[in-house]
Amino acid sequence: MKVLFFEEKGDALKVLKSGEQNIPELHSNEVKVKVLASPINPADFMFIEKQYRVKPEFPQIAGFEGTGIIVDNGGDENFPSNAIVAFRHKNIWAEFANIPKDKIILLPKNFSIEKAAQLSLNPLTAWALLEESNAKENEWVVLSAASSAVSKLIIQFAKNKRVKTMAIVRDFEQKEALLSLGANMVLISDDDIIEKQIRELGKTERIASFLDAVGGDLASTIIKTISPNSKIIHYGLYSDQNVTYHNSDIIFKNLTIKGFGIDGWMNGKSKTEIKKIWNNIIQELMNQDFKMEVSGTYPLEDFKQAIIESRNIKSGKNLFWMN
Repeated sequence: MKVLFFEEKGDALKVLKSGEQNIPELHSNEVKVKVLASPINPADFMFIEKQYRVKPEFPQIAGFEGTGIIVDNGGDENFPSNAIVAFRHKNIWAEFANIPKDKIILLPKNFSIEKAAQLSLNPLTAWALLEESNAKENEWVVLSAASSAVSKLIIQFAKNKRVKTMAIVRDFEQKEALLSLGANMVLISDDDIIEKQIRELGKTERIASFLDAVGGDLASTIIKTISPNSKIIHYGLYSDQNVTYHNSDIIFKNLTIKGFGIDGWMNGKSKTEIKKIWNNIIQELMNQDFKMEVSGTYPLEDFKQAIIESRNIKSGKNLFWMN
């Protein structure tokens, strides 16, 4: 089978290689999938170039998320042959992958391949963050890095729950797109108006949470100005700067500050709860009005161009396309 692999850490353009490997032997807890599509995510670059929670075993096939068709279920009829599935696991930038059964998400036959490729990580993260915010109908959630894929999903989930969103971005290039997705307000991150807007908004309406993928000065400002009893949830590392605040900013407003990781959140849920959440997410994503933008599709052999384009991308995902 064709694969993209690396034999040492380093710049993805330099260490990734296109080649062939034997299709791996199937184990009893796995199903074999013909991979149809896989997104190029920030986590993929972290795995290849830097430190990541999963350690590579060289030679290491890259890729952590995708969709495909079951071609060998090992006799387990709970995973029907030819079923369309989504998954989050290692060794995905390949024509075939063996996926543990507990990582498989079975999808309806008419589910979009473009959406299925992006299903396993960002939609669940967005759903979980909105749940963690504890925002109720007509309350507000503030989003940093609001033009990111996760934030765009949060905006759409929030709209369907009648939760309002304040989207903070670096520039107004995607302002209209964010408003069309359902954002109620779009502000620029380095604009002095943010502090004033948050203070004024908090006087008349409840800001339930700040979902922060950035940190640094932006988070420091929002913590100082956000409504009492709000939750600040850090889930991203876009800024290298520290977040700073005085204890009084937290104590006198009774704020909650916490970190978020999707695997830790899932560990706190039962299998029944997770299954119900996936069913709800799948139903929402099947709506044609729900947007998960794809910027480009590339065969595995065009990986260098795909990586270059993904580093410069401002909207949507690039996919490796084996369909």
